[in-house]
Amino acid sequence: MRKDRLGRYYDRLRPEERFRLVIEALAREDEEECGRLARSCPKRNYAISDAAYEDRLRASEELTILVCLDLAPRLAKLEMLRAFSEVLPFLRNACLDEAHTAYFRGGVAGRRRAWKAAAREEDPPAVDGNDPETDRALGEITSGIEGEWSKFTDLSERLRQDMLGEAKAIWEAFASFSRAEVGMEAEKLVKAWMEPMLPEIEKLKDISNAPAETEKMEEYESILERIWSYLVT
Repeated sequence: MRKDRLGRYYDRLRPEERFRLVIEALAREDEEECGRLARSCPKRNYAISDAAYEDRLRASEELTILVCLDLAPRLAKLEMLRAFSEVLPFLRNACLDEAHTAYFRGGVAGRRRAWKAAAREEDPPAVDGNDPETDRALGEITSGIEGEWSKFTDLSERLRQDMLGEAKAIWEAFASFSRAEVGMEAEKLVKAWMEPMLPEIEKLKDISNAPAETEKMEEYESILERIWSYLVT
């Protein structure tokens, strides 16, 4: 009964009040209340721009934002991997230096221990840097570290190439779709609707050492075409 009495005043609700009440009704799954609120909404007559124009304008914005949001995390990861790859040589050299230093320190400590065990009072002889045994040991240390390091750098490069292939597939699919369906270059759509992304996309286009994933590109372009067809009626 209370809802019936209140329903007499539903036509007086302000738009923001009606909106909030509908959301609350949807949240509690009260379909009957949603219906009352919708039916009591005042009806207005409007003059609007050509729907064919408005639909294309809205669809171009939504698809451009969708593509940019899909690209953004991949471009961020590419930038992170690029920065990481620049640091890797310094880390490798630091590891080699530390391993070589540890070898010499270990040798000094071992000779002192042996000298002490032999009850020798004088200091043990210094290590000769040109000693063939030392050269061989340092070579083995270097070879071992570089062997393991190459596995790490190879993995990092594979991750970069995979991410680059995905990002290029998305962009090239959008570029192809834009030319075929919208009739303009994709860069113009990004400039119009998501300009802050344009410099990052230009960086992606300048990277030419990884091809786009053909299968993913075709699949993505097909999805864009279906969304465009749905939005532009």
